[in-house]
Amino acid sequence: MNLLFEVFLEELPTSEMSHLENDVLDLFKSEMEDKNIPYKEPIFYLTPRRMALKFEFEEKTKQEDRKIYGPPKGVCFKDGKPTKALEGFLKKNKVTEENLKFEETKKGEYAVIIKKGDVLDTKPIVIKVIRNIFGNIHFYKKMKWGSGDYEYVRPVHNVLFLINDELVDFEFMGKKANNYTFGHRFMSKGKVEVNFENYESKLEENYVIINQRKRRELILKELENIAKKHDAQLIYDDELLEEVVNLVEYPVLVIGKFEDGFLKLPKEVLITSMKDHQRYFAFMKGEKLLNLFAAISNIKANNMNVIRNGYERVLRARFSDAKFFFEEDKKHKLESFVEKLGDMLFHEKLGTQLERTERLVKLTGFIANLMGFDEEKAKRAAYLSKADLLTQMVYEFPELQGIMGREYALISGEDKEVADGIHEQYLPKGNEIPRREAGISLSIADKIDIIVGGFFAGLKPTGAKDPYGLRRAALGIIRTIIENKIFVNLRTILGKSAEFYNKEVDFDEIEEFFKIRFENLYNDYSYSLLKSITFNFDDIYDAYLRLLAIDRFIKKDSSKEKRFAIKRVFNIVKDFNSLDVREELLLQDEEKALFAKIKDIESELDGYLKDRRYFDLLGRVASIKDTINIFFDRVMVMDKDKGLRDNRLSLLNRLKNIVLNVANFKYLEI
Repeated sequence: MNLLFEVFLEELPTSEMSHLENDVLDLFKSEMEDKNIPYKEPIFYLTPRRMALKFEFEEKTKQEDRKIYGPPKGVCFKDGKPTKALEGFLKKNKVTEENLKFEETKKGEYAVIIKKGDVLDTKPIVIKVIRNIFGNIHFYKKMKWGSGDYEYVRPVHNVLFLINDELVDFEFMGKKANNYTFGHRFMSKGKVEVNFENYESKLEENYVIINQRKRRELILKELENIAKKHDAQLIYDDELLEEVVNLVEYPVLVIGKFEDGFLKLPKEVLITSMKDHQRYFAFMKGEKLLNLFAAISNIKANNMNVIRNGYERVLRARFSDAKFFFEEDKKHKLESFVEKLGDMLFHEKLGTQLERTERLVKLTGFIANLMGFDEEKAKRAAYLSKADLLTQMVYEFPELQGIMGREYALISGEDKEVADGIHEQYLPKGNEIPRREAGISLSIADKIDIIVGGFFAGLKPTGAKDPYGLRRAALGIIRTIIENKIFVNLRTILGKSAEFYNKEVDFDEIEEFFKIRFENLYNDYSYSLLKSITFNFDDIYDAYLRLLAIDRFIKKDSSKEKRFAIKRVFNIVKDFNSLDVREELLLQDEEKALFAKIKDIESELDGYLKDRRYFDLLGRVASIKDTINIFFDRVMVMDKDKGLRDNRLSLLNRLKNIVLNVANFKYLEI
């Protein structure tokens, strides 16, 4: 059987559309599998004005057999005859004594019958499934309309519901199902009767490209053709492309131009204005921005010049405003805005932006010094880091904070390292990472400051909510440190930040917060592997190198025996702490041999750790596998004599302590 369902409604917010496909298909899969209904892969369609689902399913379904328990065996019979309790159980389930079995449970032996699953018609079940799916989609905001009887993401205007191309008796959000839908709001003539096979083609005839993937491909292909025509490169922006796909039902490309004079503005200003305010695509030719843009219209007019002129007129006004703001801002040195930050509140519990700047100067300088960077340039970047928040350009275009700070710093004669640092404080973004010394120091300081402040001010993330971006800040620090291969003690920086706040914070809690972000970032690795290295998380880049080492050791060294030999040591030592081995208590040759091997490795240990050759260190420990196994086979570790027992545990603990420089095998599944 085949099914076609569509909800036709007022324009959906793009913020809701981004999650709809995954949500609907997840609900579909859950519902169909729960009801044990065989189906073929569904297609979910999405435009600004409709959500639709189309799939095929089997006409019948065999429900699973069920095991039904009855009374205890002891009360089922009396004098060899069934009791009323047993008779009632059999009658209720419409079976005879022949179907009865007894099964041992934790509470004793009970009567049990196997209820064979019925073979059911799937059509009425699937109708309920559709109601459950579209009635239970999670929307961030809902609205009521009319007399307020219904609540949904937007008012529903029509419902299309066909099974085997026959109209289904169904009502949703006050609308009775029809066998028709509607075409494009302006270019179609009204109702469009469709069936399972021609749904896409009929709508396309009526100026609706229902398949969102097809709309995306069409838009991207046309944009790339325009770039090719002008020997240029499209400034590809996946977020913008996704938004435009979700704004139109029938994409029509419109190419416009703007005056060359506006190219004197920083290209980021022009690109941001085109993207964020107008949803236009921009083009580059080498390092130069072209005075060309592409817009996606939702209508094909008889005279497209009218639409083009409208787009150009709106953009000209935007750019004129930006040019005015830029010229006004340039009249002032960037540092002249710093003192005025005292009038701008950062957070009621964390002070003004000026107070934050003062903290950042000290913390950035401390971090730069710790990493061997130029401390003065880093501190200068921190001092100017928030000044652009008071410029007219950033007030109008908040997305340009940092970018305009860099531009105004250069115009004010600041060092390029300082200017780049102002921009890089807001990185990472996408694949862009802080790379300059001042930028790395300031980026880490900026994020540490909000995390430490956020923890004592009660701004910690809860559930899916993270209004102050603490999770994003922690991830940014982790990426910056790892991608720049920086070794630095996390607690040292956290402690210094808390000192500048003059507050006490729970460092264990914050470190755990970082660990979770690290584990999320590298969730391609197994949970046990991640836990084996995050037990020691003082140095983030060091933890990353140890993760690579243990992963390589397990994958490259396929000898399970070697890994198990190390695991045996961890299993028996557990929480034993002593490392003091008394040689006079080593009575057997096997324990003497193991001690000699351990001392050899200990003598080489500094070399491994200094160069962080963690994989080689694991291999070195694994090379004494036979000595370890012979020790376990012939030596009674848990001897009755406490002195011998503790000495042997201390011996093994020495070996465990070597391995702990890389990973805790307690967490590994060998």
